[in-house]
Order: sequence, then structure tokens, then C-alpha cells
Amino acid sequence: MPAPDRRATAASVLSRRAFLGGSALTAAATGLTGTSLARAAATGATSAAAPRALRNHRNLFNGDCNFLFYNPELWQPEGGPYRATAIHRFVTLLAQSGVDTLLVNPNTQVAWYPSAQLESVLRGYRRGDRDFARRIAAGNAGLSPAQRESFISQLIGLLDLYLDLSEAGVDWLAECAVACRQQGISPWLSYRMNATHFSGAPDSPVNSVVFRDPANRLSGRIPSPGNATHHGWVGLNYGQRAVRDHMFALIREGIETYDYEGLELDWLRHPVCLEAGASARATDELTAWFAEIRALAVARRPGYPVGLRIPSNLPYLKRIGIDVKALVQRGLIDFVTVSNFWQTSWEMPHDALRRELGPDVTIYGGMEDAPNWLEAYAPTLTARPEGPEIQLAGDNALKTSTAPARDPAIRGTRYLTASAEFMRANAAGKLVLGADGLEQFNFFVTDQVRVPGQRGDYAALRQLADLEFLRGKEKHYALNTTSVQPTKLWDVPEQLPVTIAPRHRRALRLPMCAEPTDTALQLVIQVVIPEAAGAPAFGVSLNGDWPRFEATRTQALLFPCGPYRDHVAEHAAWNFAFDPRAIREGWNEIVLYNEDPEEVNFIAVEVGLIDQALP
Repeated sequence: MPAPDRRATAASVLSRRAFLGGSALTAAATGLTGTSLARAAATGATSAAAPRALRNHRNLFNGDCNFLFYNPELWQPEGGPYRATAIHRFVTLLAQSGVDTLLVNPNTQVAWYPSAQLESVLRGYRRGDRDFARRIAAGNAGLSPAQRESFISQLIGLLDLYLDLSEAGVDWLAECAVACRQQGISPWLSYRMNATHFSGAPDSPVNSVVFRDPANRLSGRIPSPGNATHHGWVGLNYGQRAVRDHMFALIREGIETYDYEGLELDWLRHPVCLEAGASARATDELTAWFAEIRALAVARRPGYPVGLRIPSNLPYLKRIGIDVKALVQRGLIDFVTVSNFWQTSWEMPHDALRRELGPDVTIYGGMEDAPNWLEAYAPTLTARPEGPEIQLAGDNALKTSTAPARDPAIRGTRYLTASAEFMRANAAGKLVLGADGLEQFNFFVTDQVRVPGQRGDYAALRQLADLEFLRGKEKHYALNTTSVQPTKLWDVPEQLPVTIAPRHRRALRLPMCAEPTDTALQLVIQVVIPEAAGAPAFGVSLNGDWPRFEATRTQALLFPCGPYRDHVAEHAAWNFAFDPRAIREGWNEIVLYNEDPEEVNFIAVEVGLIDQALP
């Protein structure tokens, strides 16, 4: 039967290994510091110690250096100067939502906590200081003058919350660890290894003194016919000893001063390190530096897990000096989280990564906050929300086109964490290919941008890393769509959009989990094409079955996502109904057939498991 035009609403793991053993670097003595750490790493003067198994770390939540401060109205609705109570409320919510590990980011190029020894972003800031905030905003490329002033106002409000805590004698980084331990959550540190959001203004307070020396900066060269540059690639050059020393000091203070018990080196914000084409010598030098960090961590606490957050493009990483396979083989890292940059990955090859990296490293599936770049329409809004425009303008945003007069400009990209159906499907696609757990990144941005009717669904985090729990529940799968930004080099290559010539076909791959044979779910494959007066002749097949050409036209999304419920006027969606028992465990193949005499542009393909029993 044809799929209904419906806007639905919805209310093997780590046991195969006990994690690394004799190859783990351990400091020869807990008192190793500075030069002696480097010497120990270089000479192999270490003792073997097996890191703690990561079986209890499956549902990870990554918070950036501002995540506790974006939405004070949620965590301290009674108002007044910001208090430690707000931190405890946020962490309590995470615990109630089933999060077992909180990764806290304490830095850009400088500390965002009240460090007594290191450069801190708050040093020199006075409450309400617009000139100070303007120096930060100057580096946020892509903002219009009006957006920049709005961003400055938002930034002042955020920095004033830090001052509230500091003036009350509260170190938020320490308090966050306290809150985690009270709630049974493991606190880890997550350092951004090359935060380039504001690299366009080297003198910005968020950038270090080291970065202000051009000798310590990368050129920003991106792959292009003319060797163009991009501000997002102008990062710290880890080929310079001054850079490595600066970042080592930041990491060392976090490990030695604060009560955290795990370390993530985040190379996805941003994945630049050495100039592309890094020599073997420079790569080996960087590997030795990773060994110093490993020694520092295990000197603090035996079994202190160390890992990387990275794109899945291992050859790219090696080209910029990060030899992930060597780090795994030498026992210098215990885990990797693989992810796209802002658009979450749907087609991440976790199975292939496992074959390449071997059995002795935990692989987490990274979940980002944009399902794809498909624009959607929010009929309940009366004006375009400012928050997403400011949050995305200088980052990996796919610019929206000017809306036609028949379609008011109440449109935008959806946010994954506003949809339990999106979250369940994205998690299932990763777990079914062998991901050992999940790490949420930018989850809180859904609330940060303050779109009316859009909230982060924290309740959907509970049991999200349990594949058996996910079976039989409503899901909303999607495929990635192309971004025009330079991140396309390291993100998983997108399969859409695609133009198919007359009488041609195209196969798409998507990992999904098999559903129970007695399920009440209906499987709908929704194909989005440009709006046209007539219905082009195209069909869909799933996993080699006979193609189907009968479909129902709709403007409704498979599931609403916050206020976004419909497709924009220049798109038309066609729903094809299938039997959910046709889904394979793991990779599935969706084939698009164009039997029209004209070529057809397929903009997006999304898959819904819809429970018809729900209202």
C-alpha cells in the first residue's frame, strides 16, 4: 500500500577485549615531569600497566568550554548570579539520561577556567566589556555587522556568568568533576588541539600568545587547483616546539590539577596539525610527543584512558602528521571517536575502521547535531530564528538561498538532538557496524540557538548505546548531503544529491539495524526531488528487491524535528512503502531508478520506521 502522508510524533560490545596490555606506556615514576617525561617516552623507560577496560564507558557526552553557560535559563531559571547549583543540575540531568561519561573541554588555545599559571580567556575581562568581546567577534568570519553586534551581546552575557562563579570562588572545571562523581558519571577531559573558530583574529583573547607569532601558524592552505587558503585551516603548527610545549602545559595542568580520569585529544576541532605532506621525521616527532602525553596521563593514575576524536580519513590524518595506526600499535591510545565535522555521519564505515585499526582499541561512533543539510520549513514560526544564523555563519554552514515569495523564509536545517527518532537511527547505524559506544558532540547546541519549539531531547539518550533496546522503536534514518565547505576533505564522502540520467540508476548504501519480525512498524523510504508540475517516473528498490514505482507525494517530513515539519516549497517528497523485514543487519542498499525521459536530481533520501499505532 502507498505510504501515508503523515507527520508522526513519538513519544557485542566491548567484551571481546580487555584493552591493551604490555604495550601501554606508563611513567616510570609518578613524579616524572617536564624534561624527564620526554626522556622517559623517548627511551622507553616505562613499565607496563593495562589500562582500565572501557566497558563502562559507552554513552559519552562531550561538552565544550561553554556548554554549562549557554542556557542559564534552563539550569538556573530562578535567575540571580550564576551558582554552582546550575552545574550540578545539568550533570544530574545527564545522569538521569543515562550518560556514563562526561568529556569536558577546558580550552580554546587558552584556558577557559580560572588558571593561576596559564593564559586564561577571562584575564583582562571586566563585566559588560564590549570592546573585549569585540576582539573575539572580529575573528568569527561570515557574520554580518548586525550579527556581529548580536554575537557580542551574547558573548558578554556568557562571560559574565563565568565571572559570577569566579567571584564566588567557584572553579567551574573542578566543580564539574565533583558533580560527576556525585552522580556516578566518569569525568574526562577533552582538549581541542587546534581551535580555529577565531583564527582570523590572531590577537583575540581566545588565542594564545604563541599563535600571534606567524612562525607558529599554519598557512591555511586547502586542497584546491590554486592552493587557496581558508581561515579555518590557519591553526597552530605542531611542527614548532613552542606550540607543542604550549599545548602540553595546558594538558598537564588539567591532568595534574583536576580530578578527572580520562583524556581525549580532539583533532576534529579542527583537523589541522602540520602542513600537509608532513615528513616521516616530523610525524615521528609528533608521535613521540603523544608518548609524552601518554606518560603524563598514566603517571597521574594507572589505567588513565587516552584517546583521539578524529575524522575517519586516516590517510589525511597521516598526511598532516597524525599516524593513528602507529599510535594504536604502540599502545599510545586506548580509544578513537570517529565523526564528521558538523553534519553527523550516517555512512561511517565502522566495520572497515575496525579491520584497519585492529581489535585492541575502542571505537566510538561520534554523533553530531545536524542530520544533513536538507532545508526544512517550520510553519509555526513567524520569523527566521537568529540563533542558528549566528551559530553557523562562521562555521560549516551551507548558506540558505533566498526563499521565493510563496514560501516565507521560516526555514533552516534541522538539529539531530531535537528528534528521538533521528538519534535512535543514527545510533543504530553505528552500533550495528561494530561501534563500541557513542559520543555526543554539540548536543547542547539544539538549546543554545533558542529556536522556538526546539529542545534537546535528553531523555532519548537513555539506553541509546544498547542496540537491542533500539530495535522495534521508531527511527528516522537519513543520508548525508553535500556541503560546499573545505571539511569535505575529511568528512565521509556524501552520496547525495545526485543527478541520474534517463534510464539510469544509482545505488546508495546505508547501515541500519534489523527490526523484529513481528514489528508493527511501517518502513517508508522518502525521496526528495525538485518541485515540478508533473510526477517524474522514478522508482526505488531495497536490497535487490523488485523496484517500486508507486508512491505518495507529500510536503511533510517523515518525522517533525522541533518546529520543522515540512519540506520547503521548491522541494517535493515522495513516500515509498516497504516491508521492514527487508532491512538487513548492517549495510543496506537503496537503488534509485530514473525511468523518466529527463534527468532527475535526487536531493535527499530518508528512511522512516513509523509506528502506525501511535497517535
